[in-house]
Amino acid sequence: MPFEERSRFEHYPLPIRDNGYVAFAADNPGARALLRDAIYEVSPSEQMPLSMRYDDEQQLLRLLSKVQSRLPADQTEGIQFRITDERDQEADWSPLPAIFGEVGGRGVADTILHRLFTSYMQPIVQKGGEAIGYEFLLRPLPELAPFRPATLFEAARRIGQHAFLDRAARKSAIRMGASHLPNGTKRFINFLPSSLRQPDACLQCTFELMRETGTEAEDYVFEVMETERLDNPSMEHVFDVARSRGVRLALDDVGAGFATLDTVDRLQPDYVKMDRKWVSGCDTDDTKQRYIDRLLNRVSKFRGTLLAEGVEREEEWSYLRRIGIPLFQGYLFGRASPVPAGNGLMGTSDLAGVMR
Repeated sequence: MPFEERSRFEHYPLPIRDNGYVAFAADNPGARALLRDAIYEVSPSEQMPLSMRYDDEQQLLRLLSKVQSRLPADQTEGIQFRITDERDQEADWSPLPAIFGEVGGRGVADTILHRLFTSYMQPIVQKGGEAIGYEFLLRPLPELAPFRPATLFEAARRIGQHAFLDRAARKSAIRMGASHLPNGTKRFINFLPSSLRQPDACLQCTFELMRETGTEAEDYVFEVMETERLDNPSMEHVFDVARSRGVRLALDDVGAGFATLDTVDRLQPDYVKMDRKWVSGCDTDDTKQRYIDRLLNRVSKFRGTLLAEGVEREEEWSYLRRIGIPLFQGYLFGRASPVPAGNGLMGTSDLAGVMR
């Protein structure tokens, strides 16, 4: 397999390695010529036919972007490729379409390479309604065709490029936060632990960018998305690496997907973000109230901080404050925007506007 062995937890390929060799095989003379030209443009010194050594993901993404944009779709089925950590003649070949994806009319590799997205910020508030931090959310550039961020991540995951996208989104969030937020403001950034083949090495560029931008590691909270399998034994190591650098950890959407109460007990994150399905209507729903009580009790045992997501009604906010929830996020306080929303509770007319 060009993406190494497949994960035993899911059918998606593991992330493509950050450096290695990419090779192609094609019977069509025109396709071979196109591939040779693209390789030469990216790596003029390359001597091997239809193969290239890449030292970082930028080189590989440039090559894939050129090939995908220039190669007629009806020729891709007849081309094979493989990616290895050396010129391994025994490695398996795969059809070229397995490494191509498209979202919003653009190739995934092109979207990552040219960073055709930005970061929006949604406020996280404390009991008084004052913003103490922001969650950074990937959004398409306003001048380009729209796409759903989840669709982009899904497409990247299916072709093994989710580590490249995850890293680029993380860098975008760090730069955006450095431009708009003072030190001391929490910055919640989503990340995919499955994209970290080697956590120490893979996160190094993230920590370097924090230093370059003059931001403090303790202001960052890495949010594990609930779409990830969290029973992977390496998850604890990922947490340990991040914490050793001063970064805090959060589990997103607890109570949905893979983020179960047992997972909360095992990983003991610094922040536990309760899924919105338990928040919506919690002020009048006994079943939801019992679940929230259990979760609050578990989190308090390891001195974690519980955060309620999806708060849209003042009645929900009032109930959650009364039972001791310390942090909140939702349309009641502001939706994601390219600049930090002002502190304080949104008015009724403002809330109606964002809900339309």
